[in-house]
Amino acid sequence: MPTNVTASSAMFHRRGRRVPAEPGATNARVPVPASAGSCTPRHLADPCLAGPIGRAYHYLDVVQDAYVKGGEPRLLQSYNNESELMTTAFVYDNALAVLAYLADPTVANVRRARLVGDALLWAQGHDETYADGRLRQAYAAGPMVFYGGGPSFPGLRRADGKAAALLPFGFGGSSTGDLAWAGLALAQLYADTRIGKYLDGAVALGHWVGAQRSPFRHGGYHGGVRADGQTTQRWASTEHNIDAYALFVLLGRLTRDRRWQGRAAIAAAFVRQMWHPAGGHFWTGTAEEEPDAVNAANVPEDVQSWAVLGLGDHRYDRAVDWATGNLGTTDGTVSGVTYSSHAKTVTGTVPGSALPAHRNAVWLEGNGHAALALLERGGPEDAIRAGRLLRAMVTAQEELGAGQTVGLTRDPNGGRLSNPGEGGTWTGTPLPASAGIVAATSAFDTGFAFGYFSRQHVGTTAWFLLAGQHFNPYR
Repeated sequence: MPTNVTASSAMFHRRGRRVPAEPGATNARVPVPASAGSCTPRHLADPCLAGPIGRAYHYLDVVQDAYVKGGEPRLLQSYNNESELMTTAFVYDNALAVLAYLADPTVANVRRARLVGDALLWAQGHDETYADGRLRQAYAAGPMVFYGGGPSFPGLRRADGKAAALLPFGFGGSSTGDLAWAGLALAQLYADTRIGKYLDGAVALGHWVGAQRSPFRHGGYHGGVRADGQTTQRWASTEHNIDAYALFVLLGRLTRDRRWQGRAAIAAAFVRQMWHPAGGHFWTGTAEEEPDAVNAANVPEDVQSWAVLGLGDHRYDRAVDWATGNLGTTDGTVSGVTYSSHAKTVTGTVPGSALPAHRNAVWLEGNGHAALALLERGGPEDAIRAGRLLRAMVTAQEELGAGQTVGLTRDPNGGRLSNPGEGGTWTGTPLPASAGIVAATSAFDTGFAFGYFSRQHVGTTAWFLLAGQHFNPYR
């Protein structure tokens, strides 16, 4: 980390998650191994995706086994070692990993999904302060020491037996959307395995999300709690309420408890209020400073695609057309969508980084969202359009992210990750070639005070697996 950048300023918030600053990334090209991806998934959106999807699963497997192997529950480190986030495992990314494994529910994939699900359940039951069903924003996946020689963790389980939530990074909060995603993952695990503990965990998360009622004009569910674990967020997110709606609907089906229907209706009512019919898109939600007002300053991609995926209401089908039309971009050999309307116009450097903001950068996770929404909508040209977005993700898989590593380093203290500027090292084992997918083709500013970078990312790779196999994680 550069000496003029603090540990806290090098992370940027996104719907309860943070992504790392990237002071020196390069978009290096990597060769495509001919033998990669030999296992053919069951349900392919396009037969040509068999190899890339096989390689993407291999990436998830390698990241899952980076610190622990065998049957021990564990989380996946969200980004590569060089991301400066140490071994941070975001709950959102790990929920996506569970769902991606369940998209092709082989015996091996379900086993791997259960390892992550069991780790989430363990963290839920071993919080250092709360016993109300919540999860924190992120945990340690492996050994690490914070900047400045601060607290160190051997992995998910702290020395005192509690879950290693990364409070010094500011990851002690709980996001309504992130916890809804974790609930969806556990509920889907129950639907596949009929093992009751997964439904119990999902129900506990559902109750926590359901308690986050917004008292302001538009209702719905607010953003959750801040990093202190107590202070309520005043804003409410359209995206979060889509997530909550989908979780409540699924829990209602699995438990036959009618209370979930009422909670789902509250979330859906908020989402409908955020629809802008003249523009054909959803607003992002409400503002922290003015929680009674709609935030119309910056329009993101994810809420458009996720509305199509999560609501199942054809009145909003054109939202994905707004996203692909208004947020479309090309960066070198890769085309797709960017994060938001602001990302296409902002200048200067990415927040917390010296890197210039690339207004043409492609947000590859967004490609996955939009491709799956098009497949789900199923219009005359939608499969063709989805195919273009997915093939662009394959191009990024093959060309970007070379030289990045994961897992134990040569640090004599258990191979932990620590700041090279303080005598530590980032370098672990090289990630498999042409397997994981970077978060973005180039560094860019989202317009929400954080950026994305060209770092291999569990969440982006999981969305490729979901879209490439036409698996809607909300349903």
